[in-house]
Amino acid sequence: MSITQNSIEDSNREQLLLVLDHNGPEGALESLDKYYTSDFVRHGDKGDYDKERLREGLRRLYIGFPDLKRMQFDIIAQGDKVAYRWEATGTHLGEYLGVRATKRPVIARGMVMCRFQDGMVAEEWASWNKASLLHDLGIIPLDR
Repeated sequence: MSITQNSIEDSNREQLLLVLDHNGPEGALESLDKYYTSDFVRHGDKGDYDKERLREGLRRLYIGFPDLKRMQFDIIAQGDKVAYRWEATGTHLGEYLGVRATKRPVIARGMVMCRFQDGMVAEEWASWNKASLLHDLGIIPLDR
């Protein structure tokens, strides 16, 4: 691996840390405007969507879980991609996924891989454990 390649990977990793370094809904939405390309695409479990759909999903998320906190683990950079695991904790204090507030604490976990272009997130592949969240909300039982 060349010094240039290491520099690009280090730069992308550092940029991801800036993307993720926000508190609350305002910071998350500001991060979209500041660090994501205008033609950003997220590939998720239910298909692809753009930055505006991600923005709306974040708004709904922070309505449902206004005290949401995220942590990132195992940030790995290779070429123009950076991958990481995440864990989010919060309390269900507002409607989310059509479910009225339960006041239950939740933990959600997932993984994301980002593709960077000119120092900005251009594309993401994201997956998370929705069944565990639904269990925490008391909607479905899970054997643990």
